[in-house]
Amino acid sequence: MPEATLKGLDDHAANPFLEFFGKAPVLMHSVDRDGVIVAISAYWAARLGYSPDDMIGRSIMEFMVPESANRARTEVMPTLLRTSSVDKIRHTFLRQDGTPFHALVSAVVLRDADGAFLRTLSIVSADDGTDGLQQDLQAALIRAEDASRAKSRFLAAMSHEIRTPMNAILGFAQLLRLSDLDEKRRGHVDAIIAAGGQLMNLLTDLLDLSHMETGRMRIESRATDLMPLLDQVADWWYSSVSDKGLTLQVEIDDRMPARVLTDPVRLQQVLNNFMANALRYTDRGTITLRVREISRSDSFSRLRLEVEDTGIGISEEQQALLFRPFVQIESDFGKDRGGWGLGLSICHNIAAAMSADIGVTSQPGAGATFHFELTLPLEPCPEPRETPQPHPARAPRGPSAKVLVAEDNPLNQNVMEAMLRDLGHEVRVVSNGFEAVEAILSESFDLVLMDITMPGLDGLGATAQIRTSGPEKSKVPIIACTAHVGGDVQARYRDAGIDGFLPKPVDPRALEAAINSAVSGGAFSHGPGT
Repeated sequence: MPEATLKGLDDHAANPFLEFFGKAPVLMHSVDRDGVIVAISAYWAARLGYSPDDMIGRSIMEFMVPESANRARTEVMPTLLRTSSVDKIRHTFLRQDGTPFHALVSAVVLRDADGAFLRTLSIVSADDGTDGLQQDLQAALIRAEDASRAKSRFLAAMSHEIRTPMNAILGFAQLLRLSDLDEKRRGHVDAIIAAGGQLMNLLTDLLDLSHMETGRMRIESRATDLMPLLDQVADWWYSSVSDKGLTLQVEIDDRMPARVLTDPVRLQQVLNNFMANALRYTDRGTITLRVREISRSDSFSRLRLEVEDTGIGISEEQQALLFRPFVQIESDFGKDRGGWGLGLSICHNIAAAMSADIGVTSQPGAGATFHFELTLPLEPCPEPRETPQPHPARAPRGPSAKVLVAEDNPLNQNVMEAMLRDLGHEVRVVSNGFEAVEAILSESFDLVLMDITMPGLDGLGATAQIRTSGPEKSKVPIIACTAHVGGDVQARYRDAGIDGFLPKPVDPRALEAAINSAVSGGAFSHGPGT
């Protein structure tokens, strides 16, 4: 209650004032300078087990535990007389039956027209601990947010630190596989590559999950040609499906729009997770990648993307848990299917961010169909399109290119140089961004493979300088070879002038495709690991 209002409560207003006290359903009392009760609401007196007449004329301290009474006498009352108000002072009162009543007391001083002390007015509320609990919760929330940010920074740092040596391990293993090996040693190398690939996929999923938990996942909206996107997904999985003795079918609705506005990286990420899941749980039969247009308006198309398999199927109980993190489908046949239960949880988060519907239709023993349905804005595209025909053949080797590799790790330098020379390209290797800029200014290159995290001048800083180096040098294609390949990171890198991305560890086939695309002036593709 403002002090200016309280000053008007002089003696002639005493009767209405006391009548208000008697009827108000509020915990309220008024005391004089010595703490003697001059008025108290019947509601407040009853909470303590008394009537107002029992309490008026007695010190308020008589109804407090000794500790509170002493604090009221030596601290609270002097402060109140000096400052004219106190707020939420904790006191413990004693009921008539001897039980404690924990309270928060706020008080103001009532003064006459000349500013002389009349009485205090106190409002009391039960102290149920919620104020302290709210403060504790706020502090806990701050600590949790700090811990989450620290976890994200740690995972990002570990991503680079782990991927860098793994890039060398897998790179040399892939080069070794291309050499003249007997069947036994080739099997050993294949096991190294497979195990390393699983580790890198797990790390990527953990990073995605961390970004989603902290609200840092970014969804792009850019013009996307759907047919090449689906063609890439089919091509990426054709060999793996064939190696398992399965058939891959691709069914594309003729009515599907050619170009839409969407996030192609996230769209491919969902389809790749669906394909990986289908391959893991299917031992015989067919995996079908299907796209259907559900409806269309002048500006939007409703698309349903499906991956159907003839695998072991999923029970209703398992379906209810399927899109939660770290949940794996248990096989009734006792076969370890691998995986770690993160992919579908990540897809569920992507669906939420893209306002899409995600789900599964399945019965045990009858396969499963995973779907991702969303509405996308249309983008006009006059070019004709053809239905993709997946094939296992390796993309034809393009013309020889002069490639600049900017990489600070000696092992990764050796891997990249060996891969590029094996593909028939001319290579120059530099160790930091300063050397990369100097090399671009002094020589002509068809392509730059740029590590992002380097000492001195990093990859983004070097890219910025190259892009402002003049009309002849600034247009050289730059591909980022980095452990950080999430969609939100890619958007930031594109803004800095990066043209394409190759996740570490670099796959030779993806490297070859990226170089062929860059040299021919085409669009860059991304492997299923992104």
